[in-house]
Amino acid sequence: MADPLVEKPATGEWSPGSFRQHLEETGAPLVERVSADEVEVTFVDEPGDDTTVTLSVVIGPRIGFNPIDTEFAPVAGTPFRALTLRMRSDLRFSYVFTRRGPTGEGVRVPDPFNPPPRFSECSVERFSGASVAVLPDAVPLPWLDQAEDGPAPAVEEAVLASEVLGDERRIWVSMPPGEFSEESALPFVIHLDGTPDHSAPGVRDALVRAGLVRPCVVVLVGQPAPQRDKELLCNPAFSRMLVEELLPWLHHRYPLSRDPGDVALAGESFGGLCAGWTALHHPTTFGNAILQSPSCGYHPDLRWGTGAGELLRRTPVPTLIADYLAAAKAPIRVFHDVGELESSNTHSRWLDQVLTAKGYDTLYREFAGGHDYAWWRGLFADALLWCFPLNSVDRSGT
Repeated sequence: MADPLVEKPATGEWSPGSFRQHLEETGAPLVERVSADEVEVTFVDEPGDDTTVTLSVVIGPRIGFNPIDTEFAPVAGTPFRALTLRMRSDLRFSYVFTRRGPTGEGVRVPDPFNPPPRFSECSVERFSGASVAVLPDAVPLPWLDQAEDGPAPAVEEAVLASEVLGDERRIWVSMPPGEFSEESALPFVIHLDGTPDHSAPGVRDALVRAGLVRPCVVVLVGQPAPQRDKELLCNPAFSRMLVEELLPWLHHRYPLSRDPGDVALAGESFGGLCAGWTALHHPTTFGNAILQSPSCGYHPDLRWGTGAGELLRRTPVPTLIADYLAAAKAPIRVFHDVGELESSNTHSRWLDQVLTAKGYDTLYREFAGGHDYAWWRGLFADALLWCFPLNSVDRSGT
């Protein structure tokens, strides 16, 4: 079923120019509510002659019962192509269009009528530079909105050479708003998979200016692509690099606290796995772990992408979960979020049950989406509010 607005240029009620102007002014995709909790979402592209278009989103191969590799249909009498899907009305997700010309080679592009957000950071190709759809009942992310509307945070760049790993990586450090002496002891968060345009410093600035979190330093650790899949998978050497090389390097240059309770290690996906594993094994260094959609189903002998199916087979307990089960309770706090539509959320729920049973100070949340920066960028604010609230009473997570 086509969106009523798409019918206007198809029937000649609107000219292609009028329809294009409407899309440019109001934005895309087009959304029409069809029930209390469902909407029809129409994506529109203008790809040129002899070019097909399909939709790629990060929440999986299907949205409900809709296969998302369906080809866009031509809008009669216009240069546009469109695809309408029925969806839950509370979703937020990243997406791109894949255009294929006569040669069949695909080119991934953002929605021309919905440019990528200001902070579209990611070292993982399928997210970088994507457009973001926010459906009408999606939970708002006000601190991300303020970050994207606010001034760009200052970020200092350096290169850290590691003897432990035998490589080097870029590090970006962002101080919080305000003036601080060399005797300051600021809390700080080390964010894995960092990039210079990461949203974390902007989100931090918005919260600090609102008087909701303690001024804290954000350290963004670059992850070279060839080493990422090795370094972040419960790798003792990488964790040693963080403790033995990165931390002394930071303390030598910045007025940072030495209290483990003032230090958080954060990451998404493999980065979240690494944060949770490293904090468990180095609790006198990292008193807080921020796990956003962590790959906590990882085990070197397990296949990927099977989700709950692995739980029905006789397989090893995933590494992160097994280590938390085996170890005595560590003096760390754990913030943990995951998408309702991720196949790996069964393992996240399992990890949360383990943490809760062992008496950890932990906060677990599920959001209406998939394995997606569209959520992680804004929910990082909730992690900072939980780790470093200005009022210590708020540390309960309530």
